[in-house]
Amino acid sequence: MVTRIAILLLGLLASQAVSAEPLKLVTFHIPPLVSLSNRAAPSGYAIDVVRRMFDRAGDDYELEIQPVKRAMRSAIDTPGTCVFPIDRSQEREASLSWIGPVSVARHGFYSAPARPYTLRSLTDARPYTIGSYLGSGVGEYLQSLDYKVHLATQNHLGLLMLQAGRVDLWISDTRSAPIIAERLGVELGEPELVFFTTLRSLGCNRDTDPARLAALETALLELYNSGELQDILQLEP
Repeated sequence: MVTRIAILLLGLLASQAVSAEPLKLVTFHIPPLVSLSNRAAPSGYAIDVVRRMFDRAGDDYELEIQPVKRAMRSAIDTPGTCVFPIDRSQEREASLSWIGPVSVARHGFYSAPARPYTLRSLTDARPYTIGSYLGSGVGEYLQSLDYKVHLATQNHLGLLMLQAGRVDLWISDTRSAPIIAERLGVELGEPELVFFTTLRSLGCNRDTDPARLAALETALLELYNSGELQDILQLEP
């Protein structure tokens, strides 16, 4: 009898240890949402939101950096893995369990200062070649509508293509664009047209414990309701 109780207790402790394993969060360089440095831990306002959400839920995570496409594949294929901050789309919706938003971004078309274009609506961009990147929900959305979109492997390459005249317009969110331009030493003006707002989320492997995800979602909702995320996300009160 004592032996049986001991075995049951050991099994219970093992089960608790498994359930308490940190979630593996995979992210990628997309400043100012996520900024990477060789001499410091990743930072950015999406990092801040996720950290506060996990703290409030009393949960734990481990952070890993991967290219955006590989990061999404890791979350889809690997139990206990989530990716952020990514756009929700019709193609991705059923592949992951979602918590969000962890960032809010406004997207615009940028042209080279020497080659400006007058855009009054999204339709005005149809004749032009547009630079975006693999994993961008906005770029892939426009591509699905038969806009001429060139998807580079990383966001900053779209700006370099714009500078070189390989594309006419570059899509970027309005907070990232000036940071990328400054880092590359490229002149960039205001967007020709701000046309889209995206809500980026945390997408988790479908086999992740639903109760654990529910606790994180509740924590995020409480952070929004308390107003704690207003300044981070630059939301209107």
